[in-house]
Amino acid sequence: MKFLIPAVASLLLSVPAFATPLPNQAHVYVEGSAELEIEPDTMTFTLSIQKVDLDLAKAKADVDARSRLLIDTIKKFGIKSEDVATTALNIRPEYEYKDNQRVLTGNNVSRQVDITLRDLKKYPDLMKALVDAKISETINTNLTVADKKTVEEKAQTAAMNDARARAERLAKTQGKSVGEPWSISEFNNRGNERWELNPAREFMGNSAAMKADSISLQRNAGEPFEPGVMKITAQVYVVYLLK
Repeated sequence: MKFLIPAVASLLLSVPAFATPLPNQAHVYVEGSAELEIEPDTMTFTLSIQKVDLDLAKAKADVDARSRLLIDTIKKFGIKSEDVATTALNIRPEYEYKDNQRVLTGNNVSRQVDITLRDLKKYPDLMKALVDAKISETINTNLTVADKKTVEEKAQTAAMNDARARAERLAKTQGKSVGEPWSISEFNNRGNERWELNPAREFMGNSAAMKADSISLQRNAGEPFEPGVMKITAQVYVVYLLK
């Protein structure tokens, strides 16, 4: 008997406490899924402004000057102050080893700026202005939607409708009808991924990273730009009682 207790304890521990129990009456367990296509309406520009110089004051002055130039540039496009996020200055010394001695090669002063553009029609002109101003060597852009919550809710509702339809089709093959839901979850508690517990929803869209000094823009025409579509997926796992 002294070996039985550890074995039982091990068995109990192997069952996750968060697993959804199944009802003792007839039921059907289904996964509902949905994929929606939406047009992005927002773009985020991320610029890194940095300068390395042995003279710390000169490096800071350069970064501050380009930061002011950036603010003046984006004001022309009607971008509000709440759509501009600027980090504090980051200052760090840089060294290299010469003759087994650490030698200061410069002071790296940097700042990151995130700009939210809510009118995508302004993208070509804004990008051209940022490149022409030579504010940063690297400009990262990311397309998204402003109201993610509403879009996610719409995808989840569509996934629930799909789950109900699947359950009704399965029940009909057995001469049954679908009753009330016993449990609804965003997590596949009965699959191998139950230990991760990641919500089953995902945004898939477009982003780009580009070198500003390598962008070729036509001087007399705007940059060709098509935002395309984004996709959002959602899955739900539902247990329905059968009648």
